[in-house]
Amino acid sequence: MPARDIDHVVVMTRDLESARAGWEQLGFTTTPRAVHPFGTANSLIQLQGNFVELLEIDDESRIAPPAADAFSFAAHNRAFLAAHGEGGSMLVLTSADRDADIAGWTARGLRTYAPFDFERKARLPDGSETRVAFSLGFTGDRSLDGLGFFVCQQHTPEAFWKPYYQRHRNGARRIAAVTLASAEPEAARPFLEGFSGGVAGPAGDNGCYAVALAQDRLDVVPGGPPAIPAIEIAVDDVEAAAALIPGAWRDGPAIVLPSEIANGVSIRLVPAQPQARR
Repeated sequence: MPARDIDHVVVMTRDLESARAGWEQLGFTTTPRAVHPFGTANSLIQLQGNFVELLEIDDESRIAPPAADAFSFAAHNRAFLAAHGEGGSMLVLTSADRDADIAGWTARGLRTYAPFDFERKARLPDGSETRVAFSLGFTGDRSLDGLGFFVCQQHTPEAFWKPYYQRHRNGARRIAAVTLASAEPEAARPFLEGFSGGVAGPAGDNGCYAVALAQDRLDVVPGGPPAIPAIEIAVDDVEAAAALIPGAWRDGPAIVLPSEIANGVSIRLVPAQPQARR
């Protein structure tokens, strides 16, 4: 199975409009608020091929309860917010064939759930609306309990991706890496390889290791409870990005935005590699 890549990271928020304003102050462009048919609402930070999804609970009455064979996206995120507050609640990878991905997970002994398909309206930069549609496949593992994992197969990419929303004042290009914390990093290794199709490297003396994806990576670190503490985003010019963001600190060639100003996730801005520039 070829390695997948990062599709997006879900960042759960209490107040979507406040979160949008905060990320825009950091130099990101956000899409207009959109409503899901299952009780949540979102705004996206579209990058070059992947994105951050800012999410809030919109209508509790529309949230499906969790079941043994059916993963409830909205119920998971509501529970995450209640237990942990704002922060990274789900990691999503790309998919060319959701059904084949679920079959592959089953063959590897991963936990799977019933497939889920949905569509919603999306507002375009000119104010008009279009339809976007997705097929999702969910999985999970005890070593990362409390976090959600799924793949997303897009059926209307031409309606979803918009250059206007992919231009950011801070020069952001792409999510290059996502950090996952687990009290049992080695126990998470088989799951993360099976989920992603990537290859996990050897653990260092500190217990950390990386999972190489098609072009991105997952950084696994010891820690508990399971969390998504950081997102690494490649930018055109780190110095120019730093000038926009009071409160960031230096870490070698990167700058780090603390989780307090980014809804519970730390953002590490790194120089984009030449091949990542478009």
